[in-house]
Amino acid sequence: MTIPIRDRAHLVERAVEAFGSAPPSPPQSRVHSTERETKGPAIQLASLIRAGLVVLPNHHQRSRVAEEMTVIQQQVLRGMEQSESSRNRFIVVTSARPGEGKTFIALNLAACISANTAYKVVLVDADGKRDSISQKLSCGEFLGLRWLTAQTGGVSPILDTEVQNLGFLPYGRGETDSQAVPAGSLIAASLSRLSRSLPQHIFIVDTPPSLSTSDANALSAIAGQVVMVVDAEKTRRNEVEAALDMMEACPLLQLLLNKVGVTANDSFGAYGQYGAIHAG
Repeated sequence: MTIPIRDRAHLVERAVEAFGSAPPSPPQSRVHSTERETKGPAIQLASLIRAGLVVLPNHHQRSRVAEEMTVIQQQVLRGMEQSESSRNRFIVVTSARPGEGKTFIALNLAACISANTAYKVVLVDADGKRDSISQKLSCGEFLGLRWLTAQTGGVSPILDTEVQNLGFLPYGRGETDSQAVPAGSLIAASLSRLSRSLPQHIFIVDTPPSLSTSDANALSAIAGQVVMVVDAEKTRRNEVEAALDMMEACPLLQLLLNKVGVTANDSFGAYGQYGAIHAG
């Protein structure tokens, strides 16, 4: 059943353009157990910035994009309060089509929550395509989500990052070279099992576009909320409605309008002299 877009909760974000293409620094560690040892960050802040991070921890100047991400964070946290306790820590970030900015939003939302709240956050790459966040962070050949789907217990291949309380689960390689790409239902079951073993963590899951594969649909069945990123200038209404219909298993669907054309006077940082800077 299609629900009119105007009846859904909305978030508004004016995303900055993608960052440069300089190759990220390689992570320093492969696998961490659930009880992590203190050996320093596996993924450095510089690598995260090259991958698109703009919400910087301990950054004293207030930027437009940081303020907007804070609004999104607050809306997501309010959504957690509305969701069932068994699934409220599981948040899917997706889009109808490729190129709408979902990975940028997932990365910065995860960093924003981890930096501004007491929650521990795991950013999960459930997309794994070429140029995914795993590839940008040079984690494509690490053990990760694909490996996790073949396990029933044991270690968790979550990598630490230099952002406090932020971990990263790459899509990663399979248990063997011949392991098939796991179905969305297997990914959902594995992440559900992982979330039960880490009850103090929020999981931000970057999925493939919902009109491209069935993975986002499968993951919506265990999610407390779905953030649907929409390219406000390009994505058609019927595409958005079809994508939202694919997510009906989730009790809370939110739209995040990305790449919205704005003027200087209707954006954060236009009021007073608070040291605000405009990103992008």
